[in-house]
Amino acid sequence: MVPVQRRGRAFAAIAVAIGTTAFLSTPANADQPTPLKVGAVTRHAERFVGQHVLLSGYLLARDAGYILFSDEPRGKISRYDLPVAGPGIDQIMPTKRNLIEGEFLDRSVAASNGSQYQLELSAPPRLSKR
Repeated sequence: MVPVQRRGRAFAAIAVAIGTTAFLSTPANADQPTPLKVGAVTRHAERFVGQHVLLSGYLLARDAGYILFSDEPRGKISRYDLPVAGPGIDQIMPTKRNLIEGEFLDRSVAASNGSQYQLELSAPPRLSKR
């Protein structure tokens, strides 16, 4: 039988090991919101109107004063692709997954895909790490 004091030390060591593992596995930016997919927002647009959103996706097409942002890097343009306007749209890299954030609006720039929604950028776009 193991003495009570030795068991207590063993439990303490296990607790420290578990706590350290949990701390090291927590992302450094735990307070950062998880990026949403474009389609998840545009297919349920009424939930997001007036909200600040962070999106992950691809530049699908450029037009005068806006871009179309999509879940796919290429393909047919649909009404579920999101028109994006604002400072920094020229920095969005084609064929690379980008992170963009801004206010989701229930008005559009008269986009070529017929979308009535738009994202107005509030921060410069950045490349996604995955």
